[in-house]
Amino acid sequence: MSLQTILDKVDAKRLIRDTLELVNIESITGNSKDVADRYVQMLEEVGCSVERYEYYPNNPTLVAVYGEKNAGKTIIFNGHMDVIPLAHEDAAVKEGRIYGRGTCDMKGSLACMVEVLRCLQETNTKLPGNIVVIANSLHESPGGRGEDLTALVERVPLTADAVIVMEGATTDCTVAQLGSATFEIAIERAGETCHQLKAPVGTPHPITIAAEVVQLFEEWNRELEKTEIEDIGYASYFIGAIESGKFYNQFPATASITGVRRYAPSEKFEDVVQATREGLDRIAAKHGVEIKLDMKKVRDGYRIDKNSEALHALSRAVVAERNIEYPLVGKKIVTDAGIFGQAFGVPVLCHGPDALTAHGDVEYVEIRELETITRSYLRFIDDFLAVKA
Repeated sequence: MSLQTILDKVDAKRLIRDTLELVNIESITGNSKDVADRYVQMLEEVGCSVERYEYYPNNPTLVAVYGEKNAGKTIIFNGHMDVIPLAHEDAAVKEGRIYGRGTCDMKGSLACMVEVLRCLQETNTKLPGNIVVIANSLHESPGGRGEDLTALVERVPLTADAVIVMEGATTDCTVAQLGSATFEIAIERAGETCHQLKAPVGTPHPITIAAEVVQLFEEWNRELEKTEIEDIGYASYFIGAIESGKFYNQFPATASITGVRRYAPSEKFEDVVQATREGLDRIAAKHGVEIKLDMKKVRDGYRIDKNSEALHALSRAVVAERNIEYPLVGKKIVTDAGIFGQAFGVPVLCHGPDALTAHGDVEYVEIRELETITRSYLRFIDDFLAVKA
């Protein structure tokens, strides 16, 4: 049986049905239990054996193995089941699109993977390797930072020759991503708030100190811009919010700064925290105040070999399906690819349907995108595993 015969099995009606069913099951980050229950059933229906892990209550992590364990290479396909906590109108199909929260981010991708396995099952395709589907729950920041996926790769003896994270890139190939960490800085002086004119001379002003922190981060950004990171650009500190004071002539006792630190794939999160802490400590000592730092990792960065067999196989699959150029690029965004890259040391590739509307007020996925992605995954499996039907 030819690859084309398998590709011809891809059914848009089933993709629509499965995507709608998953989207209609609420799974805001923090509780993916119900959607996980149904996704287990879907995976079992197409021939998978599924292990369910629950390192965090109500947030299952699924590991599904398709068919019998074989010799040969293993491909992991990964997607998250949770969605951001922004309300959306009911799921609907209109003018070639499926609308609803999670359609492109990323329940549509999960439906694509079910259809991939269904096509292989219906054609009785024999794999000279293995397909593993991992569906995780704690993805969307700030509610999730990949904690369940990190726990899984640390505690379960998983191996793979390649990983496809089913989001993050569509018409280009991600070869590197920056690491990312959020930070919250709290500046606190001794004493209570008071009228401006009642504050003793020399009382440290939290807003002035916050401005000094901003200046420090700008200085660091200028230094970071002297070192270009291949394929990506530059690491950075970004401040998204500063808060202090309640009234125009009240002398505040606190100030807060929140933002994000993006760092190179070669950098360790612990080193980023230490360097930030040391800079803030110098400012705190200068003014006699306390400056607290709460920095939390979102994901580490990663880089893959541009000459890897998996990368070339995916490139051939996408070019054949879309008839486009497929440039190799680096990105500042973060995905769960960093977790797999750090854990397995194998090529981790991002590819999924166009997610232009992800996190938007109106989210949708093009139905033709789901079909194209499904066929691209089938082409990749055929190429990378050298499938014999």
